Amino acid sequence: MTELFSFLKMPTHLHFLVFVGLLFLISQVFGRIASFFKSPHIVGYLLAGIIFGPSLLGLFDHKLITKDLSIITDITLSIIAFSIGGSLRFSILKKFKSSILWITILQAVGAFLVVFLVTIFLMPKIVSTVEAQNGFLRTYLPIALVLGAISLATAPAPILSIIHEYKAKKGTFTNILLGIITIDDAIALIFYSFAMVVSRSLIAGDKLDLTIALFEPLTSIFFAVALGILMGLFLKLILKFFKPKDILLGIITGSVLLTGGIAITIGISPLLANMMLGFFVANFIEHEKADESFDVVESIEEPIFGIFFLIAGAQLDISFLSKGLLLTGILLISRFIGKYFGAYLGSEISKSSPVMKKYLGLSLLPTAGITIGLVLEADFIFSKTIPFLSDLMVNAIIGATLINELISPYLVRFSLKKAKEI
Repeated sequence: MTELFSFLKMPTHLHFLVFVGLLFLISQVFGRIASFFKSPHIVGYLLAGIIFGPSLLGLFDHKLITKDLSIITDITLSIIAFSIGGSLRFSILKKFKSSILWITILQAVGAFLVVFLVTIFLMPKIVSTVEAQNGFLRTYLPIALVLGAISLATAPAPILSIIHEYKAKKGTFTNILLGIITIDDAIALIFYSFAMVVSRSLIAGDKLDLTIALFEPLTSIFFAVALGILMGLFLKLILKFFKPKDILLGIITGSVLLTGGIAITIGISPLLANMMLGFFVANFIEHEKADESFDVVESIEEPIFGIFFLIAGAQLDISFLSKGLLLTGILLISRFIGKYFGAYLGSEISKSSPVMKKYLGLSLLPTAGITIGLVLEADFIFSKTIPFLSDLMVNAIIGATLINELISPYLVRFSLKKAKEI
C-alpha cells in the first residue's frame, strides 16, 4: 500500500518542526471531521495516524514515529498523568474509597484471570508449533501469564480525552472512574513485573524467587511515588513566589516535564511519578492555586491529545490484523469479560449504584501505547527461546489494541451518557 503513495513521503532532510507542525494540523482537522460524524475526536486522531502512518500512505515513516517523535509521546503522557492525578482529591477518596478500591482490584484481577485461563486452555488447541516440544511449562504457560498481565492495564489517556472533550460532570461515575485509572497503573506494573519474573524462571527452568519477583515492581512504585512527592514539595515552594496566573503554565509544565525526565532517567514510571505530582498539587497546595494550575494545563490539552493519538495510531500496523486473528479475538472477548464482570462484582460488593454495575466496566476497556510497550519488552526475551509463540503474542496484542482503540472511545462516551454525566 505504501508503494502506491510513495510520492507522499516527506523528504528526510526537512526540519523536525515541519513534521510536528503537520501532526498538529492534521490531528485537529481529523478531530473536527470525527466530530462532524458524531464521533469522539480521539477516533479522528487515531484514524489520521493509521492513514498517514507507515501502514497506509507513509507520509510519516516508521523511524519518525517510533524514534524521532518519542519525546512528544513522553511529554504528552507526563501531562496526561499529572491531570489524572489531580482529579483524585482526598474528599473523593474518602467518599468513594470502598467503590474505588473494590472495583480497581476486581476488574484488574478479573481481566488477568479470564485472559490467562482462556488462553492457557485454548492456545494449545489452536496453535500447533514445534516449540511445544519444550514442554507446556516452558511455552504456553509463560505466554498466557504475560498476556493476562498485559491485558489488565487500562489506558488513562483515551478516558481523560473523552471526559474533557464532552466536559463530563465530576459526578459519582466520573470521579470513581478517574480514581480507578489512577491506581490501575500501579497494579498493572506489579502484575506485569511478577509475570515476567515467573515466565523467565519457567523458560529457563530455574527456581522461582518470589522475593525478587515482588521486590522490583514495589521498589519502582515506591521511588515513583517518592519522586512525585518531592517534586510536589518543590512546586509548592516555587508557587509561593509566583502569583500571576499568566506564568503558571510555564511553572507547571516545567515541573511536569522535569518529573517525567528524572523518572525516565532513573528507570521508573513517569506516569506514576506525575500522577503523584498531580495528586500532591490537588491536595497539599492552596485550593485556589491548585485549581488554577489544572485549569492552565487543561487549556492546552486538546492539541496535545491530538498529536499523541495521531502518533499512537501511526504506530499501529494494520497488517497485524491478519496475523493471529483468532488469538486477537480471544484476547478481546476474554479481556472484556474479565474487566466488565470484575467491575460489576466490585460495584456489587461496595454497594455502588445500578448505573455503576451496568456501565463502569465498559469504561475500563481502553488500551494504548503502554500495552504495546509491554508486549514488545516481553517479546525481546521470549523471541530468543520461543520465537513463534512470541511473534504470535505480539501480533495478537497489537491487533487487539488496534481494534480496541477504535471501539473503546464510543463505549466510554456511552457509559458517561448512561450515567447522565455528559
